[in-house]
Amino acid sequence: MLFKNQLSGDSLSLHFYLLHPEKAGLDNTTPTFGTFSYDNFLSGQTYYINEINKLKSFDYGQLSAKQQITYDTLIEYFKDQLDFADLCLCSENLSPTTGLQAQLPILFAEYRFTNQKDIENYLSLLSQIKDYFAQICEFQKLKADKNSFISDFCCEGIINQCREFINIKDINEHLLCTTFKSRIEQADFLNSEEKAGYIQKNVDAVQNSVIPAYQLLIDTLSDLKKKGFCKNSNGLYYLKNGKNYYEYLTKTYTGSSRSVLELKSDIQNNLVDDMRTMYSILNISPELEEQFYKETQTNMSPEEILSSIKDKAAGDFPISSKINYKIKYVDKSLENYLSPAFYLSPPIDAPDNNTIYINNSSNSKKQNLYATLAHEGIPGHMFQAHSFSETDPLPIRHLINYGGYTEGWATYVEFMSYNYQYDNKQLAEALARSSSYSLALYSLCDIGINYEGWTLKDTKKFLANYNLNDENVCESIFQAVVEEPANYLQYYVGYMEICRLKEKMQQKLGSKFNLKKFHQAFLSLGPTSFSVAEKWLFSEYAKVCE
Repeated sequence: MLFKNQLSGDSLSLHFYLLHPEKAGLDNTTPTFGTFSYDNFLSGQTYYINEINKLKSFDYGQLSAKQQITYDTLIEYFKDQLDFADLCLCSENLSPTTGLQAQLPILFAEYRFTNQKDIENYLSLLSQIKDYFAQICEFQKLKADKNSFISDFCCEGIINQCREFINIKDINEHLLCTTFKSRIEQADFLNSEEKAGYIQKNVDAVQNSVIPAYQLLIDTLSDLKKKGFCKNSNGLYYLKNGKNYYEYLTKTYTGSSRSVLELKSDIQNNLVDDMRTMYSILNISPELEEQFYKETQTNMSPEEILSSIKDKAAGDFPISSKINYKIKYVDKSLENYLSPAFYLSPPIDAPDNNTIYINNSSNSKKQNLYATLAHEGIPGHMFQAHSFSETDPLPIRHLINYGGYTEGWATYVEFMSYNYQYDNKQLAEALARSSSYSLALYSLCDIGINYEGWTLKDTKKFLANYNLNDENVCESIFQAVVEEPANYLQYYVGYMEICRLKEKMQQKLGSKFNLKKFHQAFLSLGPTSFSVAEKWLFSEYAKVCE
């Protein structure tokens, strides 16, 4: 029932989570984005209290192990969410990289058509975007009235992104028209007349709903910016309840039960250790240092890279069955705003429909594609999702997101991937330490800016201590942290927590410890908090490691 309730009010999520919604009794729901409003956020507190009470009505001892870990995960998740209602004015669903306005185009471009009902639902949702964005705009106005509006540079970035998305001379060449037409032409359940009709309906919906929706967002943000509501160009620290909201974000994003200051201390220790180890390795020989600073290029295709990683990582990870996937490329209209790559998870009932997007923008091409694909593909997100689906988890587990668990894992294996990419193990260790060092540095900036109130000047002074003096780079880090608070923490703290669990398991099992079995045990848990993960790793799942 909880699974059905969660998805019935969000048709876009429903479509991506289930290939066959009729089997879950969700095929007759009315297409909707749901409600986005301040009042709705406030009512969420009552909802979570009710769900906690429902869970407490169960006899925990009578539940199976699978049900107990679901219980533990849900009750901790619901308790954490209780704080959101009082802090929601500090929240932001618009941002240049992970904001709703940036993600929707990709989701609609990937919306599959298996029957006519899928097409009708798609067009219905497309026609509702303007009304949905109107709700978001009203929330932005409320945030402005309460002095919680976004920064000047974030506002400008979103406005420019929206302009680029809708600034097209021929509507038929718009991303949502070209991708729709391509899918319709492949729909063998339609005749030529039906195809032509749907293509025209889509063009009309893009013209009359999507473009006006993005224009409404442009106009609203531009007006608020012009009226001087972009008052805070620093972090959450300067907003009312901002520090409390950052603590909430840190807990929910990372899944760690430790305080912000405890995490800061651990990150600082890791950063110092990474720096010392890295420079110690590089001092061995000038040749090694030259290789370290050499820009990484590869002639391998993404498919060849993933195949290479799969073979080389087989000794460390339980990689056995074949994972089906497609490599796609980000549309040019979105290249400047999206991540260098990202994984799009498949429906719960069709786990082989995996997609990895690669961004070919000039900035993204500087990334190490080998490490990036280890993060997004194997043994990162794609392998993680595949492994969890093979445990046949209760459906609700797929809806509960713990960024620390998922992004922490992807970061953990990304650092390991340097050992698969380079034959020289000292070079691989130095590069992995360098990546860890950089992420630790950004994470400390995240805490400093959003929790301790660092200004741009403070941030530059901090980064100068680590020989980072480039004005543009420092400003870029500062703006990224202001726009996406606690985002770096889910990657780095998640990574740290996995390392901590591995070390504790090594101490417990001694010579019996097996890295591959540890990875198998961790993956079998699925997304959850690290307190729940630790409980189960050291009880039921410890047996897998022995």
